[in-house]
Amino acid sequence: MINQEVADLLYEMADILELKGVEWKPRAYRKAAQGIENLSEDLYAIYKKQGRKGLQNIPGVGEAIAKHIEEYLLKGKVKKFEQLKKSIPKGLSNLMEITSLGAKKTFVLYKKLGIRNLSDLKEAIKRHKIAKLAGFGIKSEQNISRGLEIFKKGQERTLLSDALPIAERIIFKLKKLKEIRRVSFAGSLRRMKETIGDVDVLVTSSKPKQVMDFFTRLAEVKRVVAKGTTKSTVILRNGMQCDVRVLKDEEYGAALQYFTGSKEHNIKLRELAIKKGYKLSEYGLFKGKKRIACRTEDEIYKKLGLQIMAPELRTNTGELEA
Repeated sequence: MINQEVADLLYEMADILELKGVEWKPRAYRKAAQGIENLSEDLYAIYKKQGRKGLQNIPGVGEAIAKHIEEYLLKGKVKKFEQLKKSIPKGLSNLMEITSLGAKKTFVLYKKLGIRNLSDLKEAIKRHKIAKLAGFGIKSEQNISRGLEIFKKGQERTLLSDALPIAERIIFKLKKLKEIRRVSFAGSLRRMKETIGDVDVLVTSSKPKQVMDFFTRLAEVKRVVAKGTTKSTVILRNGMQCDVRVLKDEEYGAALQYFTGSKEHNIKLRELAIKKGYKLSEYGLFKGKKRIACRTEDEIYKKLGLQIMAPELRTNTGELEA
């Protein structure tokens, strides 16, 4: 979802700036991220109607940050962000992504214990160095240890041949739930990549609570990482992460296209939509404020003058120019 993607990017920029000792910019980036998270309108819609000036009207977003947002909407990346990531030891970026750490704690561990990467962190936990550090303690060390385990699982990739059987079992069981209308894989699994990072599943239902309750209690689930009203994340017994999102039935096609990816394919598709006077997001294809396609992927591709293409081909290697 584009608003959350941009907010997450700004939060990470704030974290890196904070790690580098910059005093006021991190707060500005976080304020802008919060303003974006509170929006009721899609960033693409705002940009299409008002351009960069519209982005600057978002609470907390000034001219410089508006330029970053514009760059991400058009190119899918921000040059300043890439530069920031290169300016700190690579391992520290990974550490900041771990649940229960963040920029401030990462900075303390780096300065006090010389922890620069995941291996250093694992060794410090093993020797209980973090528990002995002022401001941390045993409970904090345990939380960081659990966060490290989850992070490492998320970094691992599983062979398609190993991931597919358990994913198909989950889909089979979800289909039996009467509250669910439609269900499908998304992400790299649907694109049939040789290796899979995690399992993404999309379902449509008017009763998301029942879906979340059912999913998080499946026998294949080892541990629930997060349980929300429309999205839940679990660790499966084979160690893979699995995310299930509950959608409105009328948004299914657009969401399936978006969450199937690839990211590069989606960026190119959004650029094509803009050139044709449309706005494309996970909620549908829009002409102004009117949604003109959303129920099926086929509908969206046809409106853009394209043939529906197999998920395996969505790699941005010329398939949209063919």
